[in-house]
Amino acid sequence: RRHEREVERKKGSEMMHGGGYHGGFGGFANPFSRPMDWNALGKFDSITPAVQQHLMRVYACLSTGLMCLALGVYMDGKHHVSGTMTQVLLLGMIFALTMIKDLYNRLAIFHAVGLLMGCNLGPLVNQVAAFRPDIVMTAAMGTCTIFACFSAAAMVAKRREFLYLGGMLSSAISMLFAARFLNMIMGGALSSGLFAVELYGGLCMFMLYVVFDTQMIIEDAHNRRGDFVEHAMKLLTDFVAIFVRLLVILTQNAEKRERRERDKRR
Repeated sequence: RRHEREVERKKGSEMMHGGGYHGGFGGFANPFSRPMDWNALGKFDSITPAVQQHLMRVYACLSTGLMCLALGVYMDGKHHVSGTMTQVLLLGMIFALTMIKDLYNRLAIFHAVGLLMGCNLGPLVNQVAAFRPDIVMTAAMGTCTIFACFSAAAMVAKRREFLYLGGMLSSAISMLFAARFLNMIMGGALSSGLFAVELYGGLCMFMLYVVFDTQMIIEDAHNRRGDFVEHAMKLLTDFVAIFVRLLVILTQNAEKRERRERDKRR
């Protein structure tokens, strides 16, 4: 009996100190019993040096495009240049980007697209910044965080793991366009519900588009289709779509809080 009691005590002490089944911890695997492999966090097995170089070009081009976009917002705030002309020019520049093959001309057109996007976004951004500039900063920082996290997730994931999202996202964006067209035909009768669906559903959709487009860029780079200007254009579109929806959501939430505070004061 003494021997059996000693054996039970040893088992109990092993369970208390992280021993036992599969490393212990109360019958479950102890997450602290095995060393953390910090090098695994920085491994990008599907990204070769050539693909890394291509991604550096894509994100460098995207960064300068975002600078042009910020300049366009500033120009609209100072000179109010947005309007029908800037929208027509934006569509023309995007069409020209698909036709022109010269690299330097494509870079110039890409940055012009970023500038015109900023001009067209200017009225919305400047209107919010006039009353709550902190909302604009929060939306910008939130968009950068979302973009960085989802891009990193696409890079760390296995090759072609998220390419199946392409069909689903294409169907989702077609449904959003169809809902907007239906709302226009009905004279805005469904505007309140459809606007919420488009706002939150569109935000989730373009967040997934960041993952899909990043993996498509990596796949194209593996197959030697290294048009970094076109790839930067895709990511710029995703960035702007996320930023606009996040800005509208934050503005709506701030207005709701202000209404509640007014009601409480009354």
